[in-house]
Amino acid sequence: MDIFTVAMVVLSIIFIVLIPGVALSLALFPKKEQLDIVERIGVSIFLGITPQFILYFVDKNFTIPINTTTTYMTILIVTTIGILVWQYRKEKNE
Repeated sequence: MDIFTVAMVVLSIIFIVLIPGVALSLALFPKKEQLDIVERIGVSIFLGITPQFILYFVDKNFTIPINTTTTYMTILIVTTIGILVWQYRKEKNE
């Protein structure tokens, strides 16, 4: 494997798992004092697979195919919802 392939795999994993996971962990625990960095990373990895479960559910119940477009759209929607909930809860607590 060359360095480009390794870099693409690492960036893909970060995009697919960590970004939605961090957004959802911030939505659930909006204050930085609620989780330290190790706990937030662990929760983010666990919550980061949520878009894939949603995509599987939608595929089985509504027969929407799983392809690149639906995968990216699901990740984008889950991440956006997580960020919006985090912003709402952060403003509500201030």
